[in-house]
Amino acid sequence: ATSVLSSIVFPVSGLTYIWNPQNTTVNITVIPQGFYNLSTLKLNKRDTVTAYLRNTSSPFSIVDSAKAVIDAITFTGSFYFKYCSAGTYYIEIKHRNSIETWSSSGVVINGGGVTNYNFTTAASKAYGNNMILKGTKYCIYSGDVNQDGVIDGTDFLLVDNDILTGATGYLTTDLDGHNIVDGSDGLIVDNNSSSYIIVLTP
Repeated sequence: ATSVLSSIVFPVSGLTYIWNPQNTTVNITVIPQGFYNLSTLKLNKRDTVTAYLRNTSSPFSIVDSAKAVIDAITFTGSFYFKYCSAGTYYIEIKHRNSIETWSSSGVVINGGGVTNYNFTTAASKAYGNNMILKGTKYCIYSGDVNQDGVIDGTDFLLVDNDILTGATGYLTTDLDGHNIVDGSDGLIVDNNSSSYIIVLTP
């Protein structure tokens, strides 16, 4: 018998079908604080973000994950999840030098279809209101350089060391996305460490 990939519910007889459900698309709008330029109202750099779908009951297990590039103008990335079914999930966002941020509550995900979630419209879109207002947009906090869930002196030290050496390139210590680590990056991490920004999760 011939085997074909299919998402047809009632297959034609005489063929062996391998169930191949459609990807679930979640369009997520999110802004890393340091990358958002108030002069241009764009991001200084497009960058990759990882999104996790988590169960809404303890221990909030990861059901699926996907990566996407956040557009510099729309602040949106299309995340394609392969394994999740329709349901309600927390959306967890991770970016290489920002604090991990969760959706404020479970989001209804349209399995095999398209769902939109916009973190930037209100602090209440993030769990624990864990975002910062920059201009008119709510942004995830920049400065968790070592990704340990807290913006503190350790992160500042990493940024400060790269400021002293004039480090350039695609670096986690480059908090504003200008490809150079300088005083503006130090100011971001210093302000957020002073506010003791930590991951807030259910």
